[in-house]
Amino acid sequence: MTEKLNDKAEKTQVEGILKEDRVIISDTEAIQEFYYNSYIGELEKEELDVEKLILNPVEVLLLSERKRLLIFIDNDKKNDIYDFEGLLTYFAKYDEKLWHKYIIYMDLRKRGYFVRSGYGEGIEFRVYKRGANFETDSARYLIYPVFEGSPIDLRDLDKISRVALSSRKDLIVATVDRLSRAIFYSVNKFEIINNVEINEEDYAR
Repeated sequence: MTEKLNDKAEKTQVEGILKEDRVIISDTEAIQEFYYNSYIGELEKEELDVEKLILNPVEVLLLSERKRLLIFIDNDKKNDIYDFEGLLTYFAKYDEKLWHKYIIYMDLRKRGYFVRSGYGEGIEFRVYKRGANFETDSARYLIYPVFEGSPIDLRDLDKISRVALSSRKDLIVATVDRLSRAIFYSVNKFEIINNVEINEEDYAR
C-alpha cells in the first residue's frame, strides 16, 4: 500500500508491518526502489516466489527520516503512525546502542556508500565502494563500532583484524563523539604478540 506525499518531491510513502525488531514490506514497487535501486533491506522469498523486503532498525529509521515509511502503532490503521522518535524509542528496547549505530550508518550513506549488515562478532556493517553492486561485488570495508563507556577487548580487536585481513577487507573502527558526529579510524593491522595476558588496565578505550 502506498500513499502520495504532499511535498514537491511527489514520492510515495510505503506501508510496513512491524514485527519485533524488524519491518516487513510487501509492496513490489517499494521493493524495486529500496532494494534493487538503493540497496536497502534483505529479500525473503516465500511460496510462488513472492518477495518480501525485511528492514533492520537502522534502515527503518533511515526511511522514516526521509518520510518514506508508514508504520501504524500495533499495525492497526485505526492507530497513529509512528514518527521517527517513536520508532527510535521502540527499537531501542532491542538495542540500547541503536542511536549511535544509526549516526554511523547515516554518515556512511551520506558519503555515498552502500551499507549492509555485518557478520556479527562486533562487525556491525559491511561497506561497499561507491557504484558497487552488493549482489556481485565484495564489501571493501568492515565497520567495528566502539561506544563511549564500552572498552575494547584487545583480543576481540585482534580477532576481528585477522578476519578483515583474511577476507582482504579494510577494518574501520567507528565511534560517535559528544556532538553526535561519526568518526572513523582505519586499522591496517593489529596483532597481540605472543598471546600476552591482558587485564582490565590494558584495555583500549
